[in-house]
Amino acid sequence: FRVSYGEAGAGAPGAYLLNTTYGLVGQGHLGANLAQINNGSIPNQSLVPSRSTEFEIGGDFRFFKNRLGLDIAYYNRNVKDEILATGISATSGFGSTFVNVGEFYNRGIELLLNIVPVESKNFSWQTSLNFAYNRSKVLDLGTNAAGQPIQFVNLDESRVRRERIRMVVGEQLGMIAGFKHLVNAKGEKVYTAEGFPVTTPGYENIALGRHPISAGWSNSFNYKNIRFSFLIDMRSGGNVMSGTNYFAYFYGLHQNTLQGRDGSLTFTGALADGTSRTFTVTPQNIDNYWQRYANVTENVVYDASFAKLRELSLGYTLNPSILKKTPIESLSISLVARNVALLWSNVPNIDPESAYSTSNTAQGLEFFGMPQPRSFGVNLSVNF
Repeated sequence: FRVSYGEAGAGAPGAYLLNTTYGLVGQGHLGANLAQINNGSIPNQSLVPSRSTEFEIGGDFRFFKNRLGLDIAYYNRNVKDEILATGISATSGFGSTFVNVGEFYNRGIELLLNIVPVESKNFSWQTSLNFAYNRSKVLDLGTNAAGQPIQFVNLDESRVRRERIRMVVGEQLGMIAGFKHLVNAKGEKVYTAEGFPVTTPGYENIALGRHPISAGWSNSFNYKNIRFSFLIDMRSGGNVMSGTNYFAYFYGLHQNTLQGRDGSLTFTGALADGTSRTFTVTPQNIDNYWQRYANVTENVVYDASFAKLRELSLGYTLNPSILKKTPIESLSISLVARNVALLWSNVPNIDPESAYSTSNTAQGLEFFGMPQPRSFGVNLSVNF
């Protein structure tokens, strides 16, 4: 059994965030020196170090001479004054500013199950399952200059320039915010007279942009000197706003945009005045319809849950007796394949792991992401 408690502080993520710095432009201007502001974000002299407190309890249990093992842990981490880069208006001349964002927590469980179902002289099978669930929540974002509570903080912006990743008080970390289809009091979707979708007037919280659940299942089979193994990896619970699918709809390249080119796109809804009716989009207006459809953010936000066959390996270890008269102690060779196959996914046309940034503040945004490459290799291991 194990129990731990800790507190730690953290400073700014980089240098020169508190003051404005300047530098010279190499080429100058008309023979005179030319200077510039080096900062990409507005300096914030009121930044204070963040502080986190964490409690964890867990245990490592082994049974049947290590044929069955279970490692499980629960943790609760609370962070105050976390330092994050927040998006600001480009008219300021900067792209962001670093601020302390109040308080949030991370709670979750981690589990690792190891089993040896079969173990004999010539054959063995080892399997393991790992599972993690993390729930985060924004508790407080401080107050603004007027002393009013801040309800949300913008993080990264989509390349479509219509969506944001936000920290929202009372919600989990990393919400995708954008436009929804406007509905009336009766729950009917609102359209223009031509049948074009009408969006909400402002940003709405749509979905969580990060996966709270992750898991993996690995297996290893050994028969004499031959070893075969594979790993399946999965994520669940997160969503992605797909810029690829946005432009596929916008330019009529998405498979769904085939609907209505012959005047057959018919649906029910309501006008802005509440009048219910059936709409038929004419072929002359079908392009405009799908462009307006793409501008409804929730239409291009997808469940990004997936499972992948992450790795395959087949190896052979040379019998040590063959190497007795050589300086080599052991020799093995294996064939390895990685990112072998996408087993299932709910996102059309893209790799569900696609993103345009490795930053935590951009999780849930995608823009023409290239799929991860499938790779093959040969590993030769020689010990002397």
